Amino acid sequence: MEMDFRTLSESLEADELREYFIQFFNEYQDKPKNMESLGQLHALAYRQWDTYEPLDDNIAEKAEEYLMSAVNFSSYEITDIILSIVENLSLKNIFGYIVDSKDKASDAAIARLISDAQEEYGERINNPYGDFDDIF
Repeated sequence: MEMDFRTLSESLEADELREYFIQFFNEYQDKPKNMESLGQLHALAYRQWDTYEPLDDNIAEKAEEYLMSAVNFSSYEITDIILSIVENLSLKNIFGYIVDSKDKASDAAIARLISDAQEEYGERINNPYGDFDDIF
């Protein structure tokens, strides 16, 4: 039975989330990369962001592989959720791929979405919590 990761507590520790990421990849790796599965990964990514800790390198690699196979430059919704996951998990390699491939977008709105993401967080994809340095 598949777990609904969207029902998890909003506040989890990074080590707890690591186990949920592993469970996600075990459950969804060979299933279609659609809005349902991406929504599940987005729920985990959102919670990871809230830990203020970088994603485990092995999990980041699996996430990039998964998202790379999900990229669809013909779907605004899929591109939007992937960009959100990429931002929350600071996945610089796939972010670079998406930005470099934006001319493959089938619609000007998708290309604009990618350009907006590049403007908004392209410079801080390697250091997502850099804005907080001044606060702490």
